[in-house]
Amino acid sequence: MEVLLDPKQTADLASLLGAVSAQDHLGSDYRDQAGYWAGQVDLGLDAGDMQIIAWLLEDVAGSPWMAEPLQQWASAWAMTIRELTHDQEAY
Repeated sequence: MEVLLDPKQTADLASLLGAVSAQDHLGSDYRDQAGYWAGQVDLGLDAGDMQIIAWLLEDVAGSPWMAEPLQQWASAWAMTIRELTHDQEAY
């Protein structure tokens, strides 16, 4: 299995998901999903799981309940994940 994230990226993504899960004004479904995925992020995360995280981050990036810096961070990560998994989709 190809490693998609390096250790710094893994920590950064887990931190973002943890921050999303702590957003009181965000819907509980999003918070729960972010909390779950924050605990699942590791160096061996597969492309399918990364796609799920990208969809979650795209959704929360567009939420009016998220602070602007978190929206930008989530949007940037969603784009990064799309780039990282693009080659995986071809298979």
